[in-house]
Amino acid sequence: MNKIILFLLFFLPASFFSQPATTLDKKSRTAIVNKVSQLLLDNYVYPDTALRMSSYIKKRLKEGAYDTIKDRIAFSGIVTNDLYAVYHDGHLQLQYNPAMETQLLDPPANNASGTEDPMERNRRANFGLKKVEIINGNIGYLKMDNFWADDKYGRETVKAALKFVENTNGLIIDLRTNGGGSPQTVAMICGFFMKQRTHINDSYNRAANTTTEYWGEPDSTLKKMRDIPLYVLTSNKTFSAAEELAYDLQNLKRATIVGEVTGGGAHNTFEQPVGNGFVLYIPYGRAVNPITKTNWEKIGVQPDFVTTADKALETAEMEIFREQMKNTTNERELFDLDWQLDLLKAANNPVSIDAETLKKFAGVYDDRTFTFENGKLFYQRTGKPKFEMEPITFTRMKAKGNDYFKIEFIANPQGKVEEVKAYYQDHRVETSKRTK
Repeated sequence: MNKIILFLLFFLPASFFSQPATTLDKKSRTAIVNKVSQLLLDNYVYPDTALRMSSYIKKRLKEGAYDTIKDRIAFSGIVTNDLYAVYHDGHLQLQYNPAMETQLLDPPANNASGTEDPMERNRRANFGLKKVEIINGNIGYLKMDNFWADDKYGRETVKAALKFVENTNGLIIDLRTNGGGSPQTVAMICGFFMKQRTHINDSYNRAANTTTEYWGEPDSTLKKMRDIPLYVLTSNKTFSAAEELAYDLQNLKRATIVGEVTGGGAHNTFEQPVGNGFVLYIPYGRAVNPITKTNWEKIGVQPDFVTTADKALETAEMEIFREQMKNTTNERELFDLDWQLDLLKAANNPVSIDAETLKKFAGVYDDRTFTFENGKLFYQRTGKPKFEMEPITFTRMKAKGNDYFKIEFIANPQGKVEEVKAYYQDHRVETSKRTK
């Protein structure tokens, strides 16, 4: 759960920031290792682990393991890997990043060069909000690639997205490519789905020996969000604050998690200048969930429905339909759900009908005419527009770009198609016999 400020820079390769520089000498390498060691001892979330890390990289330095490394980017990678050899903390990293070091030493507020405000950069990235839409089955879909919004910056953007999907049958939040961001964003998002003020998470700061509480505050204008069926998609790339959202909602029994086990990073991070153009990203604190009294560090968030990342959306969609169909006995509602489920299955697992079968479908059925043209089946009713057809199943088709009606081709025991049934979204069913 890195601080929202500078989070974007963390994920850019160090080479992006590199600039011509002299190669590292022994004095510089020693100074960097000693500085990294001290920063870890002073700040790292686990003091005993910090001591072991410090001892290990100093031992490596003394043994001459770094003596031949003159390239700064290579040196940052090797030292980071040595730290990982003690404990692999995905938030911990030594990075050659002179631009970042300059910014840390001379913050924007005091910098006459006019360094860009991180909040302005986050605004241009729409605060991490990538996509909002309504997909088949009247399901809301919200894709967030980072958490860069909070109550002051970005809340209204998130709120507008949720307003757009508040009348859907369920909401899917896609975090499969979300690398994290701000715990404030997590608390803010959780609040939209709470019925009352709710304790979301705690953050323990080791160096200060303090704990910060995060609470979700309900929104009085989006009351439908409090009960909407909620699903969160994850992958092994889902990390940090994105994991927290999944973990918090899961333990509050407010969301179903679908996908892969997440990356396993539950630490808060800040950046410190090391010297010689280097920056150390230091995990200084850890999440403490008020329900489990622990977090997802190293183990990741365990999905309720385990599947591959590329199947997560389809799995969540199907689960939303199963729950809806299980919880209603109203025939009209069941018809509508089954209608949308047909379309969803076809979209997720497209069917291909061979040319010979399509030719068997071609013919005249009362006032409905089906023609086989250039490998495709077309449909036209007398006095109506002509449509290209696309399969839903091996016997049922719909007009391309038109979900209002479906056509089912019905064959006799000998396999000859003798009639068609037209199903309409308004619940009408019409049967037409083959006349030609």
